[in-house]
Amino acid sequence: MAGSQFGKFLDRAEHMIMPALTLILLGIGGLMRYTRTNMLEVLNADYIRTARAKGLSESKVINYHAFRNTLIPIVTILGGSLPGLFSGALITETIFGFRGIGYASYHAMVAGDIPFTMFYLMFISCLTLLGNLIADILYAVVDPRVRLS
Repeated sequence: MAGSQFGKFLDRAEHMIMPALTLILLGIGGLMRYTRTNMLEVLNADYIRTARAKGLSESKVINYHAFRNTLIPIVTILGGSLPGLFSGALITETIFGFRGIGYASYHAMVAGDIPFTMFYLMFISCLTLLGNLIADILYAVVDPRVRLS
């Protein structure tokens, strides 16, 4: 019995590779491009030139000074991506035929099931609020000027 349960788990995991890659690859391209652009902008700032002039190693300048300041706008994007992940799951689950909340909400919208559609929109709204809360907490971690009190 334990072997068959493990076999079912492996089968499920194998079939989740393509949908997971779809959800990940859709958002990571834009995030990488935004990170690169922001990092190039930060590397031209005066305080980076000052840190290099003081004799800090290039890895310390990039990892400590530049990347920390690059993370501030990226935290904003990541906070907003939480509801986008579930909205993308609606499309991904419909394409791959998985019976998740996205698949159920798609069929509820097609069938005109107003209560479930309202639940799904409320769920996405709660995820938006949760994403904003997580982003606000991460601001305090990333930016030392921001303090939660």
